[in-house]
Amino acid sequence: MTYLNKIFNKRDIVVLIIGILAVLGGFFYIQFGVGGSKEMQNARQPIIFVSDKNRVSGAAQHLVTTTSRSGGAVAIHINVLDNGKIEYDGNQNVKAKQPIIEVNFNDRSKTTQQQAQSLNQILRKLNHRYAYKQYDAIGFGSGSLAVYYNAVKYRTSGNRMMLNHFVSIAGPYQGVLPLQPPHGEHRTTNQRATQPPQPVRPDWATITNQRFPSYQEMQHLSKRLDPNTEVLNIYGVISDRDRSDGRVSEASASSLKKLIKNKDNYQSLRLTGPYAEHASLLDNQVAERIINRFLFNQ
Repeated sequence: MTYLNKIFNKRDIVVLIIGILAVLGGFFYIQFGVGGSKEMQNARQPIIFVSDKNRVSGAAQHLVTTTSRSGGAVAIHINVLDNGKIEYDGNQNVKAKQPIIEVNFNDRSKTTQQQAQSLNQILRKLNHRYAYKQYDAIGFGSGSLAVYYNAVKYRTSGNRMMLNHFVSIAGPYQGVLPLQPPHGEHRTTNQRATQPPQPVRPDWATITNQRFPSYQEMQHLSKRLDPNTEVLNIYGVISDRDRSDGRVSEASASSLKKLIKNKDNYQSLRLTGPYAEHASLLDNQVAERIINRFLFNQ
């Protein structure tokens, strides 16, 4: 009987030890994510915001703030300096599920090709440093061109990150329009009030459009866009007479559709009225809701 009790006691002790180890193992797995760090890294998907405005502009900052309220967290400010050097100013939010990364080009005279090359360096750096595998991107104005051109030029393999969602806002895929002054201003003394005003800087559009790749070049490269990339194209039309947002024509912005081979992954939002003006598109509440739904499924 004593011998059986000893065996029973030994078995009890072994079972007890195994049970304690199992409980402790489960505790540490839950509390510290043992074995799950790689999965968490793969789940992180930054939102990269590229604007044709300086990042301190109220409109650009408004969209970033709205996105952060919907689930993102501002993590890194990236400045591409005039000499091409890239500065990174990050914080602890780089480990958030959807960190927001603002990219600012200090030199607005750089071509789209040069900006796309800088984006390639940035994406490769983010992949190497934070193990990001894919990303979402919001491009405004010429920033949309930089995002698109980078995606088709360098592709997923060259960037080491896949473009998952792309929001293009007022993208000038066939160029921009000459700047127009407010109605009633900048008329010559011989002009009647009913006559349309003259462009303020007639050469501005020509100079700006020279920085952009030709539409034919982008058409040629369009087949290189990842077929799984989902695209939301947002553009404005102030009035049927203007057929533009004052800066980018409807024809220019909507021509992105022909650059997306997988039409099932393309959708567009045409905004009208005074809040469809170029700079106001970033403040448009309808656009905000659609972007949040597109990026966050809200």
